[in-house]
Amino acid sequence: MGVLGTVALSGCDLDPTSSSAPPQVAPPDPDQDIVEAARAELSTLIVRLSATRGAAALVGVHRVQLAALDGEPPSATRRGHPLAHSQVAARERRAADRFSRWALTCQSGDLARVLASIATGIRMQPVVQEARS
Repeated sequence: MGVLGTVALSGCDLDPTSSSAPPQVAPPDPDQDIVEAARAELSTLIVRLSATRGAAALVGVHRVQLAALDGEPPSATRRGHPLAHSQVAARERRAADRFSRWALTCQSGDLARVLASIATGIRMQPVVQEARS
């Protein structure tokens, strides 16, 4: 069989007026913005807390949480300014509130569970618990 026979058998349609459907394009992930915001939140916390005395355990927790979102940790050379204890508690509470809100608004049930777990993990940290009492 010649080249033309092969093209005819393979279903190739070179007629631009034909009714062939265009190739399917995957729809964008509706939760992608939430995932990116969550990763950015954790990365910012890691950078700021890395310069804060006594926050190494909290940095470790946030690194694990970032990994759960398939995020890349910020470079070790990035350092923020140290935070006071009250600033750490306030930032952690604000982050927990954001993760809770994102968990309620995302469409994926699996992602909602991860985000809610991160919010709970943050709220369980001693610095946040101390600020509540």
